[in-house]
Amino acid sequence: MTAASDILKEIENLSSEELEQVFHVIKALKGSKEELHYTGRLLGIGFEENGEMSMKLGMQNANTYDVAQGGALYTLADVAIGFHIMTKIPKDSQVYTLELKMNYIRPGKGKKLYAKPVIIHLGKSTVVSECKIIDEEGQVVTIALGTFFLKHRLS
Repeated sequence: MTAASDILKEIENLSSEELEQVFHVIKALKGSKEELHYTGRLLGIGFEENGEMSMKLGMQNANTYDVAQGGALYTLADVAIGFHIMTKIPKDSQVYTLELKMNYIRPGKGKKLYAKPVIIHLGKSTVVSECKIIDEEGQVVTIALGTFFLKHRLS
């Protein structure tokens, strides 16, 4: 048997919710790296019309208690801060996370969570930034504080 035939055999017994998750994974696999990296797409992270980042909640990022898993929230904050920093630096520069601290305040529930990054300090080689993740009712779910390294292209 091949992987394809094994997959087709397994799909026959999936629930509609499980089939939706399989479709989600396929879309994440087929997405463009220019849009967002695979891990972000797999977790349901994406851009809102206003350019802010959000994360659709579902099986792909739920924990045992059916709320947003802490690592998924951490990734949302990290990615949102990184993309926000990239809008403030030269296009040929790169951003790397040096440290990120996360305070979890309440469970992430609902259909979608929103990241609200703010730059506290933009230096020549480091950035300090905060990111609040809020739910659809505007309640703060987590607050992240991070330090990021800027790698500039040598001229």
